[in-house]
Amino acid sequence: MKKTSFFAICILIISVFVCTPSFSVTIDDIDGMWDTYSEAKLKISKLGSFTDQNPSVTELNLSRTFVLDEITSTGEYTYTGTFTIINEKKLSFQLDVAGINELKRTWVDWAAEIAREEGVTISDIDFDIESLTISQPSINKKTFIPKKATIKAKGIASAWVDGVFYERKFSYTSKVYFLGR
Repeated sequence: MKKTSFFAICILIISVFVCTPSFSVTIDDIDGMWDTYSEAKLKISKLGSFTDQNPSVTELNLSRTFVLDEITSTGEYTYTGTFTIINEKKLSFQLDVAGINELKRTWVDWAAEIAREEGVTISDIDFDIESLTISQPSINKKTFIPKKATIKAKGIASAWVDGVFYERKFSYTSKVYFLGR
């Protein structure tokens, strides 16, 4: 009886290691159009902040590039870049030059909106990025839907405000939620 129990336990242990499929995502699993939802906030020190939430669409391509399209209260924006799959379980995103320029264009539009709300005139708005990071969202092993990606940036915003030149610190946080296809 003891030999049979020992043999059964050994078979059970071996089957757990041999029969359990290992989770791994491939580019084919995530290729295509994804419904996404974005929440973002731009804060400029001593000037104000702007918050926006809206649906968006993200396309992940076999060429390992992405395009995120969104329509906000200040306009239409298209962010581009590349992505990689890390350890077959996470995504790593990086904005390309056009994507960074589009992000800065978004901030300029939002800074103009902040100024309008504060009742000041603003011109020649520029953003000098000191740090820009994008989190590495994990991928759900049952649905293959990536979890949220968080984009954070900090730096110096400069502009002419009511005829006076200002430089102020800014921070930006955006969360992009993958909803499905």
